[in-house]
Amino acid sequence: MAVNFRSRQSIERLNKLAEGGEAAIYDYDLDHVIKLFKTNVDLSKKAQKVKFFISVQNQIPANVIGPKEEVTINGQFAGYVMKKLVGAEDLHMIIKPKYLAAMHFTNKDVLKIITDFGVDLARLHSKGILVGDISDYNFQMIGKKNYFIDVDSYGVFKRFSPDAYTELFTCPDSYRRDKSVSFSLENENYNFALLAFFMLTRIHPFGGTYLPDKNLSTLERMQKKISVVGRYKKDIKIPKIIGSWKWMSPELEDNFIQIFEGGKKIDITSSLQELLSNMEYCKTHNLYYYSKYGECPICNDKAQVKTAPVIVKVAPIPGAKGPQLTIVFSGKSMDCLYILSDIHYLNNKNQAVHIATGRTFDIPRGRKVDFSYDGKVVYVADNSNIEIYDGNGKIMSTIERMNKTNYIVKDKDVYYVDKGYNLVKVSVTPHGNMPSYLGQVYNPLFEVSRDGKVFIASLYPKRAIIHTDTYNFEVNYTGWINEYAIKYDSITHKWLFVYQLSNGKYRTMVFGKNKVEYDDDVINYNAMPLSNIDFYNNTIYDPDDGKIIGTNISKSTAKEFRCSVVDESSKLEFNGRGFKIYNKDSIYNFG
Repeated sequence: MAVNFRSRQSIERLNKLAEGGEAAIYDYDLDHVIKLFKTNVDLSKKAQKVKFFISVQNQIPANVIGPKEEVTINGQFAGYVMKKLVGAEDLHMIIKPKYLAAMHFTNKDVLKIITDFGVDLARLHSKGILVGDISDYNFQMIGKKNYFIDVDSYGVFKRFSPDAYTELFTCPDSYRRDKSVSFSLENENYNFALLAFFMLTRIHPFGGTYLPDKNLSTLERMQKKISVVGRYKKDIKIPKIIGSWKWMSPELEDNFIQIFEGGKKIDITSSLQELLSNMEYCKTHNLYYYSKYGECPICNDKAQVKTAPVIVKVAPIPGAKGPQLTIVFSGKSMDCLYILSDIHYLNNKNQAVHIATGRTFDIPRGRKVDFSYDGKVVYVADNSNIEIYDGNGKIMSTIERMNKTNYIVKDKDVYYVDKGYNLVKVSVTPHGNMPSYLGQVYNPLFEVSRDGKVFIASLYPKRAIIHTDTYNFEVNYTGWINEYAIKYDSITHKWLFVYQLSNGKYRTMVFGKNKVEYDDDVINYNAMPLSNIDFYNNTIYDPDDGKIIGTNISKSTAKEFRCSVVDESSKLEFNGRGFKIYNKDSIYNFG
């Protein structure tokens, strides 16, 4: 489909918006413009490119402003129709301090813009599309939204070569002996890194003045790999207005060093994304910095990125009485197959046994049984229902819940998600059930403290909404959670939320009264399952083979306590004086 005109004059009579070396831009309708190529352009080559980009317009990002329809004059190709950008600015504007101030852009906003460009560039590369001219004047933005322009100058791997490039943003390895440019996806990774560094710091990575040889040009320094970030940085004078870029993550800065001085051509997008998701604000310098530093690295240039605490073994003091290990309950002589909780176990007859009273209850196939503390109420749950029985084994009521969602029994209270996505607390009384609605949830994980405080994590596709008794938090989240632990610290009144990431690491988060007090992936865990850990007075206790590891998140210290009966499957409870340890068939006190 093409928009046909009878003559060039009928297009040229339209309102002209802009003109370049190859084409002019004219108003077409409220939402579109016409790009009309000049007669000295190779129209047969442009026609091939335009036809290609029209054919793939639904497969590339919507912010790539490419051809939507051909424009012909008496049936002959002359240009194309594309989306109109109103109020667009060149990307170059974000190196101007006055523009940043007027737009109220922080360094985090600039990072977001650049990261979005990296993500969309990677999508183009996955289609074999080469931009060619990756420069601050060949990308545009409206507010914080990025746009790719001049698509007809792009290349397609093994089909078309790009038509343009900018020397200051072109990999030195791109030039052939005849000075022509060899375009490639790898070289564009280098070019994008140049652009990203320039936009993030407001200085070209080969800018400033190289003091040992002030006559070296930027292009010559690019060839010689003399950049502002690597081993030559002490020899380069940088204008004071530029400021420090120590707010970046060490990973991103190392990427830049490898690219500019090591000749690597790596895609920095994942490092940009990781930095963007870990930013904290410094009021002193009015900027954001990599939050995995213990403090602002510009306020303190000796600040270090947080790492997992080194575990210190606690040596016994000579002559001092060490921790005592005593058995609270041994199921070895009581037909105990597995301890289910601190109040009941599973016997070899597939019965749940209440430890204090000895009451038994048959466990139907595929179901789970819980007791109230006094053993007088029994809860029997399958994937979608919870049946409640009285002390005589008579069914009192049945609760319907959302299929395969979690539920929690706390004595004579049961917490569950109903079919309307409400979290409900039902209190079992002699006069019937008393429900309380605690709010709407979505794909929730939740836990209840001993004193009835509730933690809820509603997991949406790209974010998690965390609800505590004092505050609601929104945190970034992607993926699927299989292994997790939610624990309440009764001393500090904080919640610990740990879950395993797709890369095998664990994200550890601590929620205070109104802020996230800890969020990192440096702590590793041994507990199997992860929920066997405990949290008390800012310290996470993790069971390991023959020992307990206590990591204090506020002090970033870790200690190891030897205990012969502990292994990775032991469940821990710390009470301030010592541990209660739950193993497969025994319960111990240690302290």
